[in-house]
Amino acid sequence: MRLKENNKLKLISFLIAILLFLSVNENFKNFSVLDGNTSDNATGWVSDVPLEVDYDREKLYVVGIPNTVSVKLSGTQSKVQKESIAKNFKAKLNLRDAQIGDDQKVRIEIEGLERGVEGVAEPSILTISIREKVTREFKVTPVIKKERLLIGYEVDKLNVTNETVKISGAIETLDRISEVRAETDTRTKLNKNTREEAKLVAYDSDYNKIEDIQIEPVSTLMSIELKSIEKEVPLEVNTIGNLPQGYELVSVTADVSKVTIRAEDEASLAKVSEMFVDVDLSDVKEETEERSNLKIYPKENIRIATDTPIVKVTIKIRKK
Repeated sequence: MRLKENNKLKLISFLIAILLFLSVNENFKNFSVLDGNTSDNATGWVSDVPLEVDYDREKLYVVGIPNTVSVKLSGTQSKVQKESIAKNFKAKLNLRDAQIGDDQKVRIEIEGLERGVEGVAEPSILTISIREKVTREFKVTPVIKKERLLIGYEVDKLNVTNETVKISGAIETLDRISEVRAETDTRTKLNKNTREEAKLVAYDSDYNKIEDIQIEPVSTLMSIELKSIEKEVPLEVNTIGNLPQGYELVSVTADVSKVTIRAEDEASLAKVSEMFVDVDLSDVKEETEERSNLKIYPKENIRIATDTPIVKVTIKIRKK
């Protein structure tokens, strides 16, 4: 009996140890031991380390610098683990004495590591270009994708808070800028006026996005005003089939006589002068009968939207 209880306790202790191990290692996602034992020759990687670059930002513009780098740490396992989690070290690039020119090789230095731990950036050497900084002002063009508009609506006015922006970069890069657009990633369908935050993006004449520039500000507020493409048209009841023998039709009336319709554009809207609803008389059994949820439609093959897609029709008949 005691033997079974001891085995159960051992199993439970083993499972708890595994859970603790997994829990602890959840905090070491950026750390891995690639070789060595528990005390020597441990190697770990820390990703997304911000790269600090020192240069004269007022006069120079540097092309080819990443925002972050990965850093390979080497040393004893305990020290590598500590540095991987604390992240007190820095990746730095000193360009204070650099000169204007292309294809320059520069080395990233890792500073602030504990003694006994070495750090190497990946990549450790960058090929950069240093150019004279130029700043110009560009007009902003607000843009809304047509597929966001619900049928029956078109853009009437688009305005942005920042009608112009300042862009800094190398002169040859700025020369390529053909248009600066205010764009939004929002996919919500539009059927009313609204305001959205839009990012500012520069394009060349082939509408390729231009990188390696600084846009100030990086975003703006866009006001979207819509116009309805709509009109009111009569609703006609179209009867189908014949009444049962011995009866005649007194009236057939829809609960609305007119409906408001919308189309994709003014030309399509102009082609539709009335809407229709079909009513089958062949199965009328009562002298007064109501038909509900009947769909209305145009005879033209045109996409139409309406706030009254279904109607109710009252049919009255009498004996001859």
